[in-house]
Amino acid sequence: MMTSVLVASISSGLIALILAVLLIFSSKIFKVEVDERVTQLTEMLPGANCGGCGFPGCAQFAKALVDDKAPVDGCSVGGADTASKVADFLGKVAPAQKERTRAYIFCHGHNGIAKSDKVYNGADTCVSAVMAGGNKNCSYGCVGFYDCMKACEFGAIIKDEKTGMPVIVEDKCVSCNACVKACPQKLIEIHPVSQEFHVYCKSKDKGPIAKKACDRACIGCSICVKATKEGGMKIDNYLAIVNYDDYSITNESIAKCPTKAITNERVNAVKDLSEVKQA
Repeated sequence: MMTSVLVASISSGLIALILAVLLIFSSKIFKVEVDERVTQLTEMLPGANCGGCGFPGCAQFAKALVDDKAPVDGCSVGGADTASKVADFLGKVAPAQKERTRAYIFCHGHNGIAKSDKVYNGADTCVSAVMAGGNKNCSYGCVGFYDCMKACEFGAIIKDEKTGMPVIVEDKCVSCNACVKACPQKLIEIHPVSQEFHVYCKSKDKGPIAKKACDRACIGCSICVKATKEGGMKIDNYLAIVNYDDYSITNESIAKCPTKAITNERVNAVKDLSEVKQA
């Protein structure tokens, strides 16, 4: 009996020793060398891990920078300061500072403007509401459960209880695209702040249907298109579309819009939080 116990103990010890040797050997064979530059660059970045650069997180963006697969000014959160530091570290020249951009919510579906004969009793998320058919007569509009606000890590989207709509706080927006990805209706886009005129509607319904659902819906009448330089706008699926690559909208473009769907008003946005307190 004693001999059996002794043999079992020795066998177990030998097996443990062999496994330990194999583990040490494997760790050396499969060891992944980490480029120290990636670590240093990651520390230079804001650490938001928002994905606005096109990579899952800051570490992956740093790796892409080292591999020369990402632009030095690819971090919208860090802005020009971070771009300059990254460029200096990599021995490159930082490009000219990009024009400031922000998120825009292209929907005029405020309480009292967008009509609703529907009752929704599901989960308080935009995704759930849209899957259930929405809560407004316009099936393209904002359903107002603030998935965009929940996705923003910078406090750049707040609630407007009066309108039932999310509001962009311009000074806090870093154009990280998190809200763009979160909106199931695809109502949010990032554009330069210098582009003042926009079509605040995404309805693809025919004019009479769209107008019946929302007082400020685009009805696809083409008035704005005809009043804009050729190629600056078009009508697609009963909706006026802005050509942002050849941006040429003027006051004349919006002057005769019968529903004021296209405007230079600050829709669903405030410059800073002081405007909210004053409101």
